[in-house]
Amino acid sequence: MKTATLILSSLIITGCNLTTNTPATLAETQTSYSYIPFDPLPVQTLLGASCSPSEEEKLFKSIRQPVLRDLRHAFPDQTVRLAVAEFTANGGLSFGPSTVGFEGKSYQVIIDYANTDTVKGSFLVKREISGQIPETKWWGGKYTLPKYETYKQVKLFEDIPMRVISKYSVEPNPTVSLFNKPPIQFVENKSSELNQKVVKQRIDQAEKLLMEGYEVVNLPVYVGVGLRLTATINVLNGKVNLSGLPAIAAEAQSGNLTGTLVVQTLGATGELVSANLPLPSELNRTTVQNSILSLGSIKALLYDDKMHITPRVIGIYNPIGGGQSFVNGIISALASERLTWYRPCDYIYDDKS
Repeated sequence: MKTATLILSSLIITGCNLTTNTPATLAETQTSYSYIPFDPLPVQTLLGASCSPSEEEKLFKSIRQPVLRDLRHAFPDQTVRLAVAEFTANGGLSFGPSTVGFEGKSYQVIIDYANTDTVKGSFLVKREISGQIPETKWWGGKYTLPKYETYKQVKLFEDIPMRVISKYSVEPNPTVSLFNKPPIQFVENKSSELNQKVVKQRIDQAEKLLMEGYEVVNLPVYVGVGLRLTATINVLNGKVNLSGLPAIAAEAQSGNLTGTLVVQTLGATGELVSANLPLPSELNRTTVQNSILSLGSIKALLYDDKMHITPRVIGIYNPIGGGQSFVNGIISALASERLTWYRPCDYIYDDKS
């Protein structure tokens, strides 16, 4: 009897720190600190700094008119990126670094092979409280938590409890020449009055947003061309490995998951693509192997003259977190105004120099 009383007393004492919460999901714990791929978006292409040789370069060598670099060789980086996202309760996607799937949940695994250049995306972002999930003790009592008022503004990097939900409003930074409004430096060739008017409009717009609580956020935006393989997965049994196509194919073969497979190009099209794209249906070892072979074939053809290459925005790296609300805001801003990518040039030197 004494033993039972001691056990019950211990449970009551420790129960103050127990909740009936389920384990935190990927969406709750990781909040999208990762590479975020999305459907390709158009870009505006302008001449890069290498298309205007400096006076010092002109002194040492006789430089003819710079020539735009071929698009197939214009992107300095070649990368293969894996992104794993969990479908949330409202049907959205929450990206994170986890590569393990759990029974009863659905995921999207995206593998990108791309030739890219990294552009600085500059945005104005405002964060507001949109709600607070009540937390209860195991016997039904309420925890005493700071009350966060709905619509209250908080700083982007302010640490708030996980159960407090915030939303993000995102606007392109009007003072940075990255979008399709006439860049400030390109207005200088026109009248000084017009230049000053454009500059003033942008500064006024930025100051208005900053006064409303917006903060400046700069993050990497990836522009380029490439290939993408997307697997949409439903986990049927236990825990599954989502770290790559071979692992996913093995789990599908074992009956631990089901799903679909999509292969697409990013900024590359033409007859060669049509001839090599597979038509996968269900997700299994055969369709995965066929997709890998097709990706390899198209990858080898990216430098073929018959391929039509168009630079596209294919993803971002999210250093802020903020979950789907922040990511959706960035994507919306990129879709509303074209990001500018500065295409490099190659110099043609005089042979006599």
